[in-house]
This record gives sequence, C-alpha cells and structure tokens, in this order.
Amino acid sequence: MNNIIFLGLFLLLKSEVFGFRCDRRPYGSITKPSAADGRFKLTVIGAEDTYMPDQLYTVQITSTDGGSRFTGFMISADGATKPDPSNPRRTIAFFPGHLRPQDLISAKFSDRCLYSVEHAIASPKTSVEVYWQAPESGNGCVTLRAMVVETDEVWFEDGPPLTQRLCEDMRQPDDVTPQLNYDCQICDEAKYEIAFTGIWSRNTHPRLYPEKEWEPRYSDLVGASHAIDCTLWAPGALASDGFKELAEHANTSRFEGEIREQIGSCVRTMVKGKGHGYPKMNNPTYAFIRADKRYHLISVAVGVHPSPDWFLGVTRFELCQNDNTWVKERELNLFPWDAGTDSGVSYESMNIATFPQDVISRVQMSSFDKDSPFYETDMKELHPFGRLRIKLVRTYHKDCEEEGKDETTVTEEEKSTTEEVSSTTTEVTTTETEADTEEPSPSEPDAPSRYQNTQLGSGERARETPIVTDPESPEDCPMSQWQEWSECEGECIDGQIVGYRWRERYHLVDGVAVEKYDPHAKHKVTKEVPRFCKLHYDTFEREECEDKCSDDFSIEEPTVERHVMEPIAPGYPWQSKKRNVFKF
Repeated sequence: MNNIIFLGLFLLLKSEVFGFRCDRRPYGSITKPSAADGRFKLTVIGAEDTYMPDQLYTVQITSTDGGSRFTGFMISADGATKPDPSNPRRTIAFFPGHLRPQDLISAKFSDRCLYSVEHAIASPKTSVEVYWQAPESGNGCVTLRAMVVETDEVWFEDGPPLTQRLCEDMRQPDDVTPQLNYDCQICDEAKYEIAFTGIWSRNTHPRLYPEKEWEPRYSDLVGASHAIDCTLWAPGALASDGFKELAEHANTSRFEGEIREQIGSCVRTMVKGKGHGYPKMNNPTYAFIRADKRYHLISVAVGVHPSPDWFLGVTRFELCQNDNTWVKERELNLFPWDAGTDSGVSYESMNIATFPQDVISRVQMSSFDKDSPFYETDMKELHPFGRLRIKLVRTYHKDCEEEGKDETTVTEEEKSTTEEVSSTTTEVTTTETEADTEEPSPSEPDAPSRYQNTQLGSGERARETPIVTDPESPEDCPMSQWQEWSECEGECIDGQIVGYRWRERYHLVDGVAVEKYDPHAKHKVTKEVPRFCKLHYDTFEREECEDKCSDDFSIEEPTVERHVMEPIAPGYPWQSKKRNVFKF
C-alpha cells in the first residue's frame, strides 16, 4: 500500500516538474502512433515562423498527395515554459492562445486536452480548418501540434509535417513608435509638413459602417513636436481628460489646452489640422512642425466619430535618426486605437463607461463578437483607417558652438529642394513654434484695417485685446501683431529662473484670427488659410530668458468676513425687508 502511495506522489511530482501533456490517442485505440510519412501536413495560413500578437490565424490539416483521407484529428497549442521563480522544481507555461472550431458540426473543443480542438464526427476528409487567435505580446513561442487518424489502427502525431513552432514577430505596425534616439546630435533645425488623409469609408470598411452617410467624420488633427521626456499619449498609459474628449466625442479643445500648458517646457510646436467629415472624408489636411536636437519626437491623434473611444495616431515618433540626420519622408498607415474609457464594441454602440478606466491599447481585432466591425478580422487583412505622411520641408542651419547664444542669431539656409506652393486655399489650421522670426514693429496702423476683427468689441470676448493687423504683413497673407511675451517659465533655483518665454500671432482671414484658441467661443471657426501663408509666415516664437523668482511659496491666508442675515419675520416672503428682531 505504501508503495502505491509513493508511486502516486512520484507521478504527481513528475507532472508538476516536467509539465502535463494530455493523451491525444484516438478514442478506443490501443496502438502506438506511426511515424509521420508526409501525406498529411499542418499549416498556419499567413505565418511561416512568426506570429503577430492578438491576431487571428487559420490552422489547417491537408492531404499533400490529394488522395489520402483521414477520419479524425486533434490540433493542440502548447506554450513555452520557464522555471517557477518561487519553486525551481516546477515549470510555468506561457499562454499559447485560443483554438476555436470554424464549423461546430465537424469540430469541437476538446474535453480531454487544454487549448485543443478535435473532430466531432469521424468522417473521411482531405482537409480541415480551425481558428487560432495568437496570444498577446510577451508570451514567447507557441508550438501547434496535430494528431491525424487515418484508420482505427493507423494514426500519426507530431513530427515536422504535423508540428509548427511560431515565435512572436517583434515587428510592429506602422503607427507604433520606432526606436528612440536618446542622444540626438543634430545641430540644424528642421521643418516638417504633416499630412493626414482619411481612408475610412463604406467601401473600405463595410461591416457595420454607420447608416447615416453624413455622420462619420474625423476630429481635428492635434499633436506636437516634443522632447523625449514628454508623453502626450502612449499604449499602456491612461488617457487624460482632454484625450478622452478627443477619443469619445472628436472634440479636441480640451486636449489642445493640455498641450499648450506644456509649451516652453517639453513641447516646442503644437500642431492642429482641420478635421473633415462627409462628403470630404478623404480630403487631406496639412500642418507644419519644427524640430531640433531637443524636440525631435512627434505625437499626433485624430478622433474617429462615431465610435466608443477610438482614435488614430502615432506617438513619440522619432525624427532624429541614429546617424544624426533628419528623416526625409515617411508614410504611415494608421489603425484604430482604444482610449480605454468606453466599453462599446461598435461604431454606434451606446455609451458604456469603462470603470475603472482602462489603459490605451489597440482596438480588439479578430473579435469573436458579431456586433464588432472587426469580427474575425486579421489586422494584416484590414484596410488602414487613415494615412499620415511626414515630409521634411527644409532645414535651418545652426552651428553647434552657437547653442548658448540667442536663438535669434540663427541663419536660415534651405537645404531641401521644395516645389513652389500655389496660393490655392487649403483647409489647414496649425500653430507653430518658431525660433528665427524677426521682431515685428510695435507700431499700429493709422486707420482701422479691413482685417481687424471687430467682433471682439462686444459680448463675452470684449475682455480680450482686439486683434490688429501687422502693417508689415503682406496683403495676401495678413497677420496679427505679435502678442505680449509670456512670463519666463522654468524651474526656480536659488532665486533665479532660466527658461523660456513665448508669444504668438495669428493668420487673419476676413478679420478672424483662425488659429486663436478661445474656450468661450460658441461657434467653431471654419475659415481657411492659404497653404502658402502657412508655409512662409510663422505664428509662434520662443526665446531663452532669465528672471528673478522667489523660493518662498507661502500663501497668506485670506481674511473672510462672516455676514449673518437677520431672520425674516414669520409669514413674509424671502424678499421681504421685514425682519424678526428679537427684543431682550
């Protein structure tokens, strides 16, 4: 009896140490498997040696000679193993993904082997197909094995034709950030054109496309060129309140405000391009950014409407290459991301707030939910929802030894050949940070200009300084006068701030400051700025500054006087001046 108990404990320990592998022998068979003779083969369609995480694949067993048939099968997925850190005698298996029958009449989930699918009916066949959804990133290699039954006495398992080992493909889709350059040494500054073109349509993405043709639209293109220590959005991070508004409602105002707060610290150029809707969904929108050796990353986002919380974009895209040259041109296909704030599964799903809020991640592809537009869809077969083109327009020469000098001494030198841009109006809205704009004249025009925004004199906006045209700006591209410099922003150390200050001016169209951010505006400005003006006239400039500061952050407590109103006499209204005065 003791020997039997000891043998049982030994087998249990052995299964824990070496891992448990189920018995895939055909039902009722007492024979051993025959050596695979190559007549049957397991294949993962679309994958040779690697798999893309979270993607859906078709796994098939086929007859290689066209004449051989089999009556039964089992396909299993085994994950890689590693030692258990808490118990070296045990092993831990990585998740191998899900296997799922395509046809529930001919196949079923195995009730004797984990992560396996087997035949439901023992009928002669020359091929069979099942689904395999690959595991998420970080699960290493997966081995897919097949057992094939030819007759009651002849069956095969494993071996090269019936086994395929796949490892995670470390390549990423276009809109995933490339490797960062933590030591960018380019002295020259660069100016880039950012062009977003929408592709989402009923023709390219027909499944569950919104019924109302006029409803689909993109939000404005919003983003920035920024430093490596700055993140506007990123997979695995929580979306900010402003970014939530962009993803859920295609409203970018709040996100723009969040970016503006970082200008001068880790953001150099804020980008904004006009969003398009029906019938101009496929029209491109343009914006321009500036980059230098400190601010050499770009992040942008575009909301998709209607959708639960889906958006397109790139984050922390590196413009400074490892050989210390600027990226010349790059075109990126954009696929939808999920902001993690709404749990809807389709474009027009009702609002279902995700609680607690989830992190930003890729929208679930290869979904088994028939209410999803990505039901059984592989990203490799999915058309992109948009395309982003990043093109180097020109560079500005800057000697490395002049880094400590005033940025206004930088000499512009156009290194890249650009075509002459016509003055045809293009729907563009952008805010640029420029470090090499000449100081405008502070003088005002003698007579009111036809470009002066007279709407600022009344209503809610009367408290703002009226926009006045710069007399030195050309008539074809009227500009406002430069606004006042901001306060010097930076860290206060030993009573001294060393940082940056900035100021803006605006393109004027019919007297309206097109790019001016106004959170109190009741109507969105739809004026258009000629692309020629956007390319040749800057709207933002920044310079280094020094100022005195105080390290004492103590705040004097305000004095509040308490006023107690005498009680109202009984029977009188609240407005009555009749008071119930007590007499002592």
